[in-house]
Formats: sequence, C-alpha cells, structure tokens
Amino acid sequence: MIPKYANTKFANTSPAAHITTKKAQITRIKDEVKFLYKKKEKLNYELYKAHLKAAQEWGGMWETILSSINDSLDKIMERKYSSLDKKISKLIQTQTVKQNTKAQFYPRVVNKTNIPFTDDELTLLNKGLKYNLSHKRKHWLSNLALEAEAAITLLHTHE
Repeated sequence: MIPKYANTKFANTSPAAHITTKKAQITRIKDEVKFLYKKKEKLNYELYKAHLKAAQEWGGMWETILSSINDSLDKIMERKYSSLDKKISKLIQTQTVKQNTKAQFYPRVVNKTNIPFTDDELTLLNKGLKYNLSHKRKHWLSNLALEAEAAITLLHTHE
C-alpha cells in the first residue's frame, strides 16, 4: 500500500522500471518515517521541558490542570485517528484489484456426433489436446520386443 504522496510514475514499462519505481516509493516512505520520528523526538523534548516548567510554576494545581488537558487531548486524538483510519481504508480500496467473478465457463468438449461418450472418455477429452497419456520409458522399444515375443510364444502353432 503506497500513499499518494509517495507515488512516482515512469514512462518506461519494462520490468526494471517497475522495480525501480517500487524501490523509489519505498525509499520515499522510509525517509518520511525517519523525518517524522525526528520531529516527534524534538516535540517530546520540548513538551517535557514545558511540563517541568508548568509543574514548578503551578505546584499542587498542576495535576488537575494536566488531567483536564489530557481529557481534551484524548477527544482530539480520537477524531484524528478515526480520520486516519478512514484514509487508510480508502487507500486499501483504491489499491486493491477486484477480481471479475462473472466469468462464464463453457464446456471444453461438445459432442456433435451420434456417438455417446462414457464419463471416463469425457474426462480424458476435457484434459485437452496436449494431454500426455503416458510417459515412454527409457528402453520402451526393447520391452515392446520382449512382450511381443512372449505373446507370440503363447499362440498356437497354426496361428
């Protein structure tokens, strides 16, 4: 899932261009995350200094003031996270490919003759023209000669 700000497009449609596009998008996202973490660290440090200064200035009243601030911040954060969840779900919907489920399949074999086929014959025909019935063994010709000779010896002499 790639956010809109990280989307990059190249005119070339080769596989190498697709790989480069993907890597550029991922690098852009990683850089953005690193920048945001640095920004968060700086804000946390400034907030810590302001918290210490306010606690020193207000004394015992600071706990009441802090709980009031936290309650209002929780409401704001709840609204912010719900809007972010909506954005993520919208991104997921736009970037997922919906498969067409209305495909109609036709039978592979249509019998246009008067000859009825058995179920085994139909399953064999449905496998297609390139279906290989069996794999010939390495010495199939010598085995065929031996089998033919054995069959001939079992016949009567007048046959």
